[in-house]
Amino acid sequence: MPAFRRLVSFVVAVAVVMTLAIPALHAEPVVLKTTELGHGPTLVFVHSMGLTRSDWLTTARKLLSGFRVVLVDLPGHGDSPMPEPFTFATAGEALDAVLARQNPDSTIVIGHQMGGRVAMAALAAHPERARGLVLIDVPVGTPVPVPDQQKKMFLDYMDSQYEAVSKMMFSKLGRDTTQSQAIYAMYAQTQPATIKAYVREMFYSDGNRDAKALKLPVRMILSSRALPDSLTAGRELKKMGWEDTTATVTRIPDSALWIMKDQPDTLAARIREFAASAFATPRR
Repeated sequence: MPAFRRLVSFVVAVAVVMTLAIPALHAEPVVLKTTELGHGPTLVFVHSMGLTRSDWLTTARKLLSGFRVVLVDLPGHGDSPMPEPFTFATAGEALDAVLARQNPDSTIVIGHQMGGRVAMAALAAHPERARGLVLIDVPVGTPVPVPDQQKKMFLDYMDSQYEAVSKMMFSKLGRDTTQSQAIYAMYAQTQPATIKAYVREMFYSDGNRDAKALKLPVRMILSSRALPDSLTAGRELKKMGWEDTTATVTRIPDSALWIMKDQPDTLAARIREFAASAFATPRR
């Protein structure tokens, strides 16, 4: 019997050692698809949920005289796969692999809506990757806390009635009815699972945590759809969940979701101005 017990102890010990020696299995890192154009300091553009990297081209072409432009497909969009599980943190890790290939001393990141959330996650973890961040119409939460039960009810309803919910959310995002119809048609081409994953993450993540962790200059730009004449910038930032509602906001008139197509000259000019200021500002 003592010999048997020693044998059992030995087998258990070997099993423990073997378990500790086996490296943890991780999913293959997601590689985001990019298009790279031009030469000079780098501007990395990250589009919003439902769009693709090609939506930036109208504005990007305005910046090719003097900049190198990198257009990125978000996870689950265009030619980029989704990480599993999807969170803004895992999406940020995928974007960080793109940023790591750039010169950190001459890189500006531009993030639009959910793309801004991903950019914030990436730069909160690795602020040394860039000299500045432009955020366009980026929501970080809700103006008041929403109980988890209500969040679950909405997400369950979205699962069962996706078309109805997507029309409610995405059918009035343009400057006019015609543009809104075109935008909704574009959203309809995005996989429902992708849209649901981004909306779910938006409900349960804390964008203000990433915002507070940023250690680089930030410029906030709002479209005129996000900031109508009837609202103040502080009130609109509160509606978008920002805790700091005192930030300076640049408003671009006559623009909506497709701000990069609505006002490419104005948006490009604002990005140029910010890049010049950010490059002239010593790192924190």
